[in-house]
Amino acid sequence: MTDKKLKYYERINSTFIGRKIIEVYYEELNYETDSEYWEYSTDIHSVDMNVIFRLDNDELIQIKWDNEFYCYGIGFEKLTELNKREGIKTISLTENANWKNLTDKTITEMIVLWDESFSQELHKVNDEFIPKGENKKITLPQTWQIAFGNQKIWISALEIKEDGTDSYWADHLTILFTNNGQEKYQLIKNASTQQCITAITADSTTSESTRNC
Repeated sequence: MTDKKLKYYERINSTFIGRKIIEVYYEELNYETDSEYWEYSTDIHSVDMNVIFRLDNDELIQIKWDNEFYCYGIGFEKLTELNKREGIKTISLTENANWKNLTDKTITEMIVLWDESFSQELHKVNDEFIPKGENKKITLPQTWQIAFGNQKIWISALEIKEDGTDSYWADHLTILFTNNGQEKYQLIKNASTQQCITAITADSTTSESTRNC
């Protein structure tokens, strides 16, 4: 395991495990209309930009697509406040039925579902692109599985388009509230590796709280 991945897991552990979500917000592009497009279906939400949680310790955590590992995986950062930004609309989802069923429940485990691919530099020779150098493996955190006891949700850098096609490694977030949804889009099935992050107990170490699933 690389130091970068270990620090990523440690940040997830210290930020989320054992905490409760008390407020939920989505940040969407402002289409200057009364319509809201985040509700793809009853059990799937589609978000242009970010998902923000206020936790029971009053920390604001922004979950986002970013390029910490590669474009685009799941990243996060702490906010000091909800910021108003031009062109972005912040929508409260705290009273949404899907989230209301989860707020005030303890986050007991998170699983990072990694995806991988290969990349190779190309250079042009006689109007043709020829591979140059070695074929490098790329890995990124495609999806988070968040468990609240026996209940689970998935947040993925996935975009489901209006015509039903889907795009992974996307500059977009999709939240799936049912196992049927994640099975349909094969989030677990397509993961190259899975890393479980659970609570650190009195007789465990940081490394023991992060393990292959």
